Amino acid sequence: MYIDSHCHLNFPELHSQLPDILQAMQAAQVHQAVVICTTMEEFGAVQGLAAAHPHLWATVGVHPDNEGVHEPSLDELVAGAAQGKVIAIGETGLDYYRLGERTVADMEWQRERFRVHIRAAMATDLPLVIHTRSASADTLAVLREEGAGRVRGVFHCFTETLEVA
Repeated sequence: MYIDSHCHLNFPELHSQLPDILQAMQAAQVHQAVVICTTMEEFGAVQGLAAAHPHLWATVGVHPDNEGVHEPSLDELVAGAAQGKVIAIGETGLDYYRLGERTVADMEWQRERFRVHIRAAMATDLPLVIHTRSASADTLAVLREEGAGRVRGVFHCFTETLEVA
């Protein structure tokens, strides 16, 4: 039995092929999958997929790269986590890979978003789905500052070193 711990079956290019994908999953012995939320605007679709399929589960959160989307409050994440079949907070974290003209200091909005997600994981006792790319020092610092030593989770996008792991 296999579990896909990170998929985006709600994305239009995949959702339009959902019956074929679900059949392929079954043929490959993938018996469960976690559909990852990347914006609060898509949370209804992500949670709806999980609710409609007994072997799909959902997360609630906002991807670190997503700008110009609704910024969730702690209360919104906690309320989303209380919905049926939501099993984790995220995808969240830090991503400094494409800074462009910006500096790491300009990414305070990502660090604050990450903090809110960590607090939601602690409030709900759900694991975090963490995305960290080119941001290991800050990722670890924010986790420590938030007292997240007891938080469970998975690093989904991890481009760091063995030492960081």
